[in-house]
Amino acid sequence: MRKHMEMNPAKTAKTKCLLTILLANMLALPAAFATEITGTISFIKKPPMVGIVYVPSSQSDQYAPIIDQVDKQFTSKMAVVNAGNLVTFKNSDDVEHNVFANDTSQSAKFDVGLMSPGGEKKIKVDWDKNSIVRVGCKIHPKMRTYLAAIDTPFHQILEFQKGTQEYTFSIKNVPADSNKVVFSIPKYDLLTVELTSGSIWTAEITKKGKVRGLLTINQK
Repeated sequence: MRKHMEMNPAKTAKTKCLLTILLANMLALPAAFATEITGTISFIKKPPMVGIVYVPSSQSDQYAPIIDQVDKQFTSKMAVVNAGNLVTFKNSDDVEHNVFANDTSQSAKFDVGLMSPGGEKKIKVDWDKNSIVRVGCKIHPKMRTYLAAIDTPFHQILEFQKGTQEYTFSIKNVPADSNKVVFSIPKYDLLTVELTSGSIWTAEITKKGKVRGLLTINQK
């Protein structure tokens, strides 16, 4: 005759706790397989103003940046914003400004008119994804910034400085199965590096086909 075995409540609770911990560790496994993309950018001559390096991904973060205007300059050389989201422009100067874009190749065109001191305008990004659009001020032609319409959270904006030819970047927690890195500079040729075999890749940075520098990528 088989005896009926009663479960010990304390042991049952302990077992459930261990199963919960095991499940949590299993769910966290993808992070353990993340990788880091690092790199070096070397320019032959004077560097450009700004660029962005990113890893395309199905993951997406929401970006709705705020760009101010101070001392007749935009406070950011570049900002990331999702297509369909809003970007806010502020005027913290004591003079009027104007914010506009006119890039027909990217279907990007807007003009906020005059912005009084203390003013604020919001623009919806309704142009092409994976594009970089120049934004300027008609009153002060030397003012400019750029909007990068990308969704991936794996990116880094690189602000270049006169007199400095070499720069480094690091993008952490990139999915290990990522297979390409994109490097984009306004008015330069778009550079896409396929991450195939190996762990180090090099590619030439070009503008209208002329070599302007070298990009080296490492995957850890």
